[in-house]
Amino acid sequence: MRIGILTDYPVVTFACGPSLATQALKIYLEGRGHEVTIVGPKPGPNDPPAVPGSLLLDSLDFKAHPGVRMALAWPPKTITQNPGLDVIHSHANSLLMHWGPMMRELHNIPCVSTNTIYLPAFAQHLLPNKLYEYEHVRNAWSGLADTVERSFAAVYNGGDGLIVQCQGLADYWNKKGLQVPLHVIPRPIDVRIFDKPVGADPFRPEFAKGGRIVAVCRHAREKDLDKLIEAFARYVVPQIPTASLTLVGDGLEHAQLKKLAHTLGVGDRVDFPGEKPQRETPDWYRHADLFAYASLSETYGQVISEALWCGAPVVAVDDQMGVAYQVRHGEDGLLVQPGENLLQDLGDGIVELLSNPAKRKAFGERAAQRARERVAPEVVYAAYERAYEAAIEHLAAHPRRRETHNNLPSAWEMTHKHVVPWMWKHVVLCGLSAFRGAKGYDLPKVRIDGMKAAAYGTRADE
Repeated sequence: MRIGILTDYPVVTFACGPSLATQALKIYLEGRGHEVTIVGPKPGPNDPPAVPGSLLLDSLDFKAHPGVRMALAWPPKTITQNPGLDVIHSHANSLLMHWGPMMRELHNIPCVSTNTIYLPAFAQHLLPNKLYEYEHVRNAWSGLADTVERSFAAVYNGGDGLIVQCQGLADYWNKKGLQVPLHVIPRPIDVRIFDKPVGADPFRPEFAKGGRIVAVCRHAREKDLDKLIEAFARYVVPQIPTASLTLVGDGLEHAQLKKLAHTLGVGDRVDFPGEKPQRETPDWYRHADLFAYASLSETYGQVISEALWCGAPVVAVDDQMGVAYQVRHGEDGLLVQPGENLLQDLGDGIVELLSNPAKRKAFGERAAQRARERVAPEVVYAAYERAYEAAIEHLAAHPRRRETHNNLPSAWEMTHKHVVPWMWKHVVLCGLSAFRGAKGYDLPKVRIDGMKAAAYGTRADE
């Protein structure tokens, strides 16, 4: 099968779940005998090159999210020419998502989309710092998410299926008026990386085993790492003075988080080792005692899946979405409720597991077992293939409305429905994002090297 992967991340410039999952998806699908073409925004001048054979659109830098560029509906040939695909799997959550339904209407190619952003929780984090300070502005901005996601549902309905990664999102999109077939498929684990032998202990020597808490993620506002640091300082350290918190990653909030740890008096107990290649992250999970997470913006949370696979029990906030879908409270982790007591409940959950080695061990064993039943590659990619086959059948049962080639009314309708909103919204978003860039922040670069493990986070300076 000739599969086009439509993505906002055609290259990995920053280690985040969608960018790494895109490369893993390509490699594993090719390993199953499929021919894969990456479709996405053209990398920036300082980014690594895209995989040869990729179909790239002109793009603008999106400074609110390091490593992301927004694709434009240009040059015209990226739309008017038939890409010769049997099915399109859209992973784009930007307005690039319009490309799939356009290919369906223009070239009779079935399209199945994947949604990976829960906009009501994420939208306010796109605001510039000055506006983000005002609660009424945050609430108003998040309120726009409903209107925006109804427009997303219309785009998804222009295709042949939607893949979501947790049941909470399935329920959410059904309420938004989704009409195409819906598939709940979690992200797979790359066993080439996460089943390797345990490596050297990466933690600071003074961070003793039995008290190690780790979180691996972008240091971005929406990850709520400030809440994790505060819960650690106020409720964990007073009860377990030898406890430590290690925050693996980098991002726009990195400097502010380090400052917060020192302000709260736990600078010596919180480590910021920086961004690490993905091939090194299993050692952080396996040598930790538990994984802690406070984010409420996850449609899945790949780091949760990775931690569970590596046998690290999880203490996290019950988001009723991606995190809660993966963690079974009282079996392989603890979920605390959001609200006024969140910090104390999060701290108490961490203390409960750190104080009970037997429970931690039992949780970790169940976590690894359940993860292998749920997110092993052979399970997930077989489900993807079934979704592709369902999309092909859906197109046959619901053919495109009419021939659109050389048809001026149809061309105008498509331009008005897809191209115009795509172009103006991306230009506006990129303009607003210019106010969010952090001065002095240097994005760690990585390079892609075809089928090699270097595709998963090798630094350019190595």
